[in-house]
Amino acid sequence: MRKAHEVRELEKDALDEILIEIENCRVSRLKSLKIGYNLHIKAFPEEIRQLTWLTSLSVVCTAINAVPDWIDELKQLRVLDISSNYNIKNLPSSLANLKHLKKLIVDNTDIEEIPPFIGDIHSLELLEIDLYDAEVIPKSIIDLPNLRRIETRGCDISHFPALAAKQHKLNMQECVRHINICKKRRSKKLDLSYLHAGALPEELAELHWLEELDLTCNNLKKLPQWIGNFKNLKVLILDTNELTSLPQSIGNLKNLKKIVLSFNRIKTLPDSFGNLASLEKFYLCERHNHPGLEEMHGQGSWFTLLPASFGNLASLKEFFISDTRMTRLPNSFGNLQSLRTLSILETISDDFYFPPSMKNLKSLRKVAFSSFTHLPEFIGELKNLTVLDIDHNKLEVLPGYIANLKKLKKLNLHSTLIRELPDWIENLNNLVTLDITHNEIAVYPGVVKKLPKLKHFADDSNLYNR
Repeated sequence: MRKAHEVRELEKDALDEILIEIENCRVSRLKSLKIGYNLHIKAFPEEIRQLTWLTSLSVVCTAINAVPDWIDELKQLRVLDISSNYNIKNLPSSLANLKHLKKLIVDNTDIEEIPPFIGDIHSLELLEIDLYDAEVIPKSIIDLPNLRRIETRGCDISHFPALAAKQHKLNMQECVRHINICKKRRSKKLDLSYLHAGALPEELAELHWLEELDLTCNNLKKLPQWIGNFKNLKVLILDTNELTSLPQSIGNLKNLKKIVLSFNRIKTLPDSFGNLASLEKFYLCERHNHPGLEEMHGQGSWFTLLPASFGNLASLKEFFISDTRMTRLPNSFGNLQSLRTLSILETISDDFYFPPSMKNLKSLRKVAFSSFTHLPEFIGELKNLTVLDIDHNKLEVLPGYIANLKKLKKLNLHSTLIRELPDWIENLNNLVTLDITHNEIAVYPGVVKKLPKLKHFADDSNLYNR
């Protein structure tokens, strides 16, 4: 336990650092000030009061317990962020005097009741606040005339129907606003991420020239069939939604090069997925099947099957999956002759997961496996492999067929159950990087010194470094 004088010294150092930042802001007349991330800061710095020209102020993650009444003397403020200050229980009514304030961020505090006077800040466009303990939402906040976004940080607001309806309306309006801007500028890239729209507005269907579309975190339950009309689309990101399937029209995206399907409820892909002749990158990460985690996030792993048509993706170069429920890759997987990177982070104990055709993936340069109990033998057939990441596995022995990988440049054995490096590892003459950290490998210096190109060697004892 720290002594009292040590704590006081830490608090003094923390305050001194902040005072230097405030002084720099004063001298340079900077319009933005960001301080915080130090729990030794106990009080809102009085010196900020002088900076009346500030337009943006961020005081986050401290131990302050109050925002001062004089906050309204910073009359030019457009942005005020006091998030992650867990000792703040109330807000001063003087906030209502900030007539130019557009963004107010007060989530992750100890505020239980939402003060009605926030509804008097008519300039407010974005309000971020948590409602875990709130019992009432003032109508004045719901009726704010210029409000464009309400962020409630994952709080269930279904028991506030008026707020939920308002939030949905604002989210859709914001979505359409982004679409209209894109349409006006004829932009090729559209970012609609984190808008929680719930559905895609029809206005989006008009943007047939789009090349990149990001729909991350929009509570989407389905994609419309017209998504297949985006013939120029190259990147489609559907991360963190509630999709249970993809429409057959997805196969019409002949120019699609990258798709991200992580954190949805999709069990398999339509057969038309194999028509994506230009697809180069496929990513699907799900949450680990843990009862507590599934309950906390509302979902666990869903994906169980890749269709046989997946093997038709002749241009595929990167394949990444994690924590799915798949028990086997399709036999056609070995047809992916362009595949360069294969990352499978699953709990697998049976070679049945991999079809015999895997040995045909001669173009593979990088393989990453995690949570395996043993490695599949086809790895020994991958003569062009340069990177083998087999960290966080339950391997007890390094299989001898890895000695066949003469072009291997990086071998990552971090966090396995391997206790000894085999003598044959000295045959990996092109090895540049070797990581054996978080293992119980006791004897290795003699073997390692025989690797002529080794430059980066990581271990827990630092017995040997070149």
